[in-house]
Amino acid sequence: MPKRRNKQEKRQMMAVMICLFFLLSTTIGAIFANGLSQEDVSALQLNIQKLFAEQKANTFSAIFLKYLKYDILIWLGGCFCYGGVLSAGVLAFRGISLGYTTAILIRSYGGNGIVAAICSLFPQNLILLPVYFFMTWLALCFLLEQRKGISGKGALKREAQKRWTEYSILFFGSAVLIAAASFLELHLSNVLLNWIAPLYQ
Repeated sequence: MPKRRNKQEKRQMMAVMICLFFLLSTTIGAIFANGLSQEDVSALQLNIQKLFAEQKANTFSAIFLKYLKYDILIWLGGCFCYGGVLSAGVLAFRGISLGYTTAILIRSYGGNGIVAAICSLFPQNLILLPVYFFMTWLALCFLLEQRKGISGKGALKREAQKRWTEYSILFFGSAVLIAAASFLELHLSNVLLNWIAPLYQ
């Protein structure tokens, strides 16, 4: 019983550390964006308008594959030694990108930038961020526990195979949620961007 409780405490602590790590990554992205000169920000405004246009023109498959590749990399991080660095690195990249993009929008458009960030990033990230958090946590937990069943008695090997099966099933479940997030971006985010487009012309 104490051993099981200790395992649960470690998992809870890992979940807290992942959330703090993501917040730190987002903050770093925002700080980097705020460190840009006004000339750089002005030049980025043209790129932002192009990105909005590209987002409206994206297909479901393009959006889905864009987000799925991060999920695959996070999942793969739990499959090999030191893969936790890959999983954590992908999550950090997502955090830095989100913080950077949001800060650039706010610096470029002020209050309208907050509206743009909410319309273009918020709907799909309501699903994507929990998925990436959970998959990073799952990959790190799996990485720490999978070695227990690599060798030894048959029961241990069967337990390891069970963990691999569960790990794979959860990955496919996360892919379904990413498909839902892609659908939201394709339809809801694009509708919202069309509504607010006059603010950025």
